[in-house]
Amino acid sequence: MTIASIRLYHLVAPLPETIGNALIFFDRRETLLVEVVDSSGLSGWGETWAAPAAAGAIIEAQLARGVLRQDPAHLGRLWHWMCDAAGSDTQGTAMTAVAALDMALHDLAARLREVPLSTLLGGAVRDRVPAYASGPFFKPGGHPYREFEREAEGYLRAGFRAIKLRSGFRPADDAATAIAVRRLMGREGTLMLDFNQSYTPRAALAAAEAMGPADLLWIEEPASPQDLAGYRMLAGQLRPALAGGETYGTAAEFKPFLDAGCMDVLQPDIAICGGLSGVGRVASLAELYDRPVVPHVWGGTVNFHAALHLAATLPTHRAGGAAPFPYLEFDAGPNPLLDLAGRPTVNADGTVSVPSGPGLGIDIRTEALIPHTIWHRSLDS
Repeated sequence: MTIASIRLYHLVAPLPETIGNALIFFDRRETLLVEVVDSSGLSGWGETWAAPAAAGAIIEAQLARGVLRQDPAHLGRLWHWMCDAAGSDTQGTAMTAVAALDMALHDLAARLREVPLSTLLGGAVRDRVPAYASGPFFKPGGHPYREFEREAEGYLRAGFRAIKLRSGFRPADDAATAIAVRRLMGREGTLMLDFNQSYTPRAALAAAEAMGPADLLWIEEPASPQDLAGYRMLAGQLRPALAGGETYGTAAEFKPFLDAGCMDVLQPDIAICGGLSGVGRVASLAELYDRPVVPHVWGGTVNFHAALHLAATLPTHRAGGAAPFPYLEFDAGPNPLLDLAGRPTVNADGTVSVPSGPGLGIDIRTEALIPHTIWHRSLDS
């Protein structure tokens, strides 16, 4: 079998209301889906939500020529070729384009073997992954935390036993909200917090120190992603684990933080960090330092399910939460792109089941994409 076609779908889904975090607000969800079709007509799917139009242009101009007419089973060779073709842009849009194609190639390779993606990745060690509700989100036009308790109650009713709050408004308000959500969850729940790079390290420290009663498992992006000195300072003074890395395009960007002992939870995004091949290198690095990997998940259902299969294969780490690592990030905000193959469900024990069908284990129908598609390209051999 060879790759006969690469199809690009730029999707945009307007939201019923504007939401965001301490840095940005948005009124839509947007992503690029990539369908790789082999000569028998079988498809594999990939995704990148970061700069989707630019990523699509890079696939068309730089990457497609080296992937078309190739054997989809040659995942390593194709990944290295794509990285070379991306040039020196290892921290920018080129790697997101590589990520989307690599993800699609993995899905196709697993479907050709008629095995789940987790099997292709080395084999699942669990058939369910603990999920955390990623939310609530800030809302403009009033106090950003005004609906957090109500929405957190909804997550708990839906079956989640872990929640990751958006934070970074004002230290006193941050702490009050985190403590209030902890009261709702009880001591048995798992609570994380994401500052989204919104604070200087000293401001993040002030907020985090006031959150002691919230009993946080981790604090995410308490400083800018390149601020090694800030992470080092915080690591020496905070009890919760420090998490980060969602913006990194390569495994190499994690290493200085691991060497300095100031990143406890590694959060590569498969749609940004070179796809499953790139994040596999992050996972290998994490094993050398005995640190857990929790993939960052944004975008739509393809990236979600890729992260679910990857998480099923990762080693277990017991780090103080109600469930051991790894966890699955479950975007709890409004997101029509997460519904394209049916909304993923949370089990009664707060986990998400790993699909047992071939590849990602989901069925993407192109007719379901039509309402959200603003442009479509077909690159044929």
